[in-house]
Amino acid sequence: MKKSHGGIDVRVHALVLAISTLVLVLIQPLAFADDYAQLKGCWQCQIDGESITLDFESRQKLLYNGEAYNYRLAPGVIQVQEGYSLENYFFKMEGDILFVQSPDGSIMQCKRTKKSQQAKTKRKSTTPSHQQPVDQAWPPPYVRPQGTINEQNPSAQELLYKFAGRWANVTSNTLTNLLLKPDGTYEEAYEAGYSGVFKDQGGHQTGHWGATGEQQGRGHWKVAGSLRQGRLFLVDQNGSENVYTYQVHIRRGEVFWGEYFFNGRLYSVEYIYR
Repeated sequence: MKKSHGGIDVRVHALVLAISTLVLVLIQPLAFADDYAQLKGCWQCQIDGESITLDFESRQKLLYNGEAYNYRLAPGVIQVQEGYSLENYFFKMEGDILFVQSPDGSIMQCKRTKKSQQAKTKRKSTTPSHQQPVDQAWPPPYVRPQGTINEQNPSAQELLYKFAGRWANVTSNTLTNLLLKPDGTYEEAYEAGYSGVFKDQGGHQTGHWGATGEQQGRGHWKVAGSLRQGRLFLVDQNGSENVYTYQVHIRRGEVFWGEYFFNGRLYSVEYIYR
């Protein structure tokens, strides 16, 4: 009888475990679905004095200032495909306010807004209407500009002189170097490093672990816009084009001309070609 009863207990336990596992599997996508239900739609955000629009068009497609990105959701995290990797943007909802933390640690505060023709017009107006198209003869000669530079409508030569250099984005465990060369070519190197410790069941440290990864890319680049904002075009060796929206870093009204946000990630420049 005990053996029979024990067998029943084992079967009951296995059944309960199977049901619990099934419930967890079913609940997890529902949690993600609930996250999307909260995020779905258009948001108006502020970060370091700059205005940004986020539009969650679908479960896979996100518009950042009108530029399309692929993304996916994990609990409390928006994982955005940027270049070679998925970047984690942690988010939190407090009432009607959405807070989003960028990989560089900066915080966006967003309010839900309706997508309308007025909003589209406002977004377009943030880019100067007289912005020049990309020069077909790019790159122009790489020489120091002479005279007064028109900040809102610079020449292709002035843009080349401004953006040619080594741009770096650094986080706690990643380093991205983007070399924009005066001849119109670029090289990009991405490095990631993670580390931690091994612990036994008692919580005692037994060792260390580490992991690193490197990725590289190259191709041609062009830029179009003003000295404050515009677009950076990167075309890789396979002919795939990535478009980066850039904005100069402004904090508390002060403009940092050696720092720009490329698609929301803060880069600093070193003018190694001058």
